[in-house]
Amino acid sequence: MFDVREATAADRPHVEALIAEMIPGCDVAARMRWLYESNPGGPAITWLAVAATGEVAGCTSFFPFRLWLDGEEKLGALGGDGYVRPAFRRRGIGALLHKASRDAMPRHDISCMYGAPGAMNVTPLKHGGSRESGQVVRWVRPLRGEALHVPAPLASAVAWALKPRPRARLVPAVANDPRIDGVWEAARGGLRLAAIRDGAFYTWRFQNAPAGRQPTFVIIDHDRPIGACALEPIDGGRILRIVDLLAVPGEWRTCLLSIVDYCTATSAELVDIKLLERDSQRRSMYRSLFVDRGKKPFLCMIPPGGDRRFVDPKRWFYTNADSDLDDHT
Repeated sequence: MFDVREATAADRPHVEALIAEMIPGCDVAARMRWLYESNPGGPAITWLAVAATGEVAGCTSFFPFRLWLDGEEKLGALGGDGYVRPAFRRRGIGALLHKASRDAMPRHDISCMYGAPGAMNVTPLKHGGSRESGQVVRWVRPLRGEALHVPAPLASAVAWALKPRPRARLVPAVANDPRIDGVWEAARGGLRLAAIRDGAFYTWRFQNAPAGRQPTFVIIDHDRPIGACALEPIDGGRILRIVDLLAVPGEWRTCLLSIVDYCTATSAELVDIKLLERDSQRRSMYRSLFVDRGKKPFLCMIPPGGDRRFVDPKRWFYTNADSDLDDHT
């Protein structure tokens, strides 16, 4: 038998020990300061599973996110740092933790928990009350001939053909960037359901993240900010990932191609981005020469009797900014 309860300040050593086991090499203190304590959506909420012997068997956490739903601000959460110690696995503890977190959602005024979990967490989440609300698609665009395995003599010609000629440019963002606030003010009118991506969010989510691997930019068209983005080199720099892209209405493709143009000046062979399938269709990713390279389930959990708009896949705008929580810490 296991008791599942909400963690208190006195449980911090248990939470830190679980994180250290879960993410070997992690700077636990830095992760706690950033992800658990300084999130503009609010402090993390953690649940512990405790065995009859008193040993802590596992944990899961909610990281509150401010959401924009049909013109109103709501509170949601990303689920994360879910872990069960090896000695206690295959006893349904994951499902117990997720059920406890769902039962506590009304008390914390959390309207939904969402994300695209790893394969091993999908079943426990569904058993705990999450439901599949669409698919997250990885979209990839080659930057040079090497990515297409063309012969070396043709590589430069292929790179020239693939290079976009956008009118906008990327400039580094600053902390609490008012230009990002302006982009968000314009962009939110075209979004039905999304995390609030203002200057405070970009500063916390990317600029203050301990790993420091996801630089942020404002996308400028003739001195007018039309977008904001965060990029990350992965796979040894072979891929540049668009962790997030926010664009004012009508400028998504211009922003996307401006990022591709920026990436061609690096050593990367590919650029990729993750979006929900239905959102991808609206944005006509194929027109920008991106191709589908795999899908994974997008899950959403609402409390009993909760607002069903949160489980409507047609509403969501979702990127890696909603899921990749500085894994390198």
